Amino acid sequence: MIFEELNLGHCITTNHPSIALVGAGVIGMPILRALLSSPNHPNVIVLTRPGSKNKDLLNDLPPVSPIVIPVDYTDTSALTALFKKLSIEIVISALASTGYNAQYNLADAAKASGSVKLFVPSEWGSPTEGAKDKGEDNIFAIKDRVAEYLKSIDLPYTRFFTGLFMAYVPWVVGADVDGKAHIQGKGDTPFTVTSQEDIGGFVAHVLTSLPLTSPELVNTSLRIQGQQITLRQYAQVANKSIVAVTENEAIPGNTDEDKALKAFLQKHIEEGTATTGWDHRTEREIEGATGSANKMWEGHVWQTIERTF
Repeated sequence: MIFEELNLGHCITTNHPSIALVGAGVIGMPILRALLSSPNHPNVIVLTRPGSKNKDLLNDLPPVSPIVIPVDYTDTSALTALFKKLSIEIVISALASTGYNAQYNLADAAKASGSVKLFVPSEWGSPTEGAKDKGEDNIFAIKDRVAEYLKSIDLPYTRFFTGLFMAYVPWVVGADVDGKAHIQGKGDTPFTVTSQEDIGGFVAHVLTSLPLTSPELVNTSLRIQGQQITLRQYAQVANKSIVAVTENEAIPGNTDEDKALKAFLQKHIEEGTATTGWDHRTEREIEGATGSANKMWEGHVWQTIERTF
């Protein structure tokens, strides 16, 4: 990563926060769009893997194009130097599951830089707090371990719990394959969905409007919710016929990995653990926690499935 050759001086302003967004994929792009549209005009640097398929998407981003820097996530020293050189104050990880382990190097670099005041790990889903200590062996525990590592190195963090991406509900029920809602279980358990645009907007709003030392941000978990729905409710709104699926049957998917993930998510939903108020430690929903951070975006009208499908 030879960032020394990049002329960034004319792009970075000292009177606005400097943010490094790591990853520009499914959730990274909505966050990026919202940051670039923010009235608070943060300096945004996008870090991508060399040869990333998402790089071309970054060429058409209103109102301005961000600075994009290809990096080697395994090179902690180079990352440290980059964060320090650009006076990065916030690191937002929007890495997909294949990149979760890279967050340890990113965290070490952020800590060593001396400039980073806040690290946002890649959560973007159901709550994960306590999954590690409960001995779970799943995606929730993997995410929770990253957050626990941030605590261990005393790097301030903010975790965003968003529930399922609203646009992914059709995929979860296999409607992407045959247009029908394939449901395991009763399908009447409420769960949290939030649109990617709302997630991006919320993240941009709170990170650019609050002081980075605010107790509302530092070492907190922000639980938002666009809407609470059931799988049957989605099927009704989207006019999808329902197909009952037994535990021994697969939900339609394009790959075996797809089918397994859909089954995992539907089980997660059916068990009632897919709201943003869920707590792994007590194995129950925290009273009043679901969507509790919505009030931080005063006046915002959250997207619903009725307006989406």
